[in-house]
Amino acid sequence: MKVKLFNKEWEVKNPTYKEKRELWKLNTMAFDSGEINQEKYFDLIEKTENISGLKPEDYVDGKGNELKMGDIDSLLQKIFLNYMGLSEESKKS
Repeated sequence: MKVKLFNKEWEVKNPTYKEKRELWKLNTMAFDSGEINQEKYFDLIEKTENISGLKPEDYVDGKGNELKMGDIDSLLQKIFLNYMGLSEESKKS
């Protein structure tokens, strides 16, 4: 699967059905009752990172500049949305 952000395209691993279910479970725990549980949210982001296959050295933009932590989280959030079929790109496919 390819994900575009920060003038770069990342190639990430596709999740299995079981991995998608695990991510969905983490998502529901992170956003329970309309409240954001920060600890569960970061569990979700970390699980997404593990499934994606991305490593710290991959976190550079299209110009080779290192991404800031907030940008890394944005990228992982976008990957999660693609995995769940909730991103604009995945809706077009």
